[in-house]
Amino acid sequence: MAVYRITRFAASDMNKVKDATDNIRAVLEGVGADFIDLISYGNGKGVVIAKYPDQATMDAAAQVASKAFADMMSDGVVEADSVHPHVGEVFNSF
Repeated sequence: MAVYRITRFAASDMNKVKDATDNIRAVLEGVGADFIDLISYGNGKGVVIAKYPDQATMDAAAQVASKAFADMMSDGVVEADSVHPHVGEVFNSF
């Protein structure tokens, strides 16, 4: 069953987040996710939605996801205290 990692974050400039993630695109594309979408919903707030085929693939990708956010936080791209990851398994679809 598919699983998701949904990470909320804040950044004063979403273009900088886009640039930072574009710079590691090859790494992110290799983690086994079905997709990874970055969404801005205004006022410097955003969310990353990553869908994985199973828990093992998501667990294996966790280190890459953590490093990506750690690098963006240390570079001042993402506000450090704003990163809130959540994980869950699909239990129904429409």
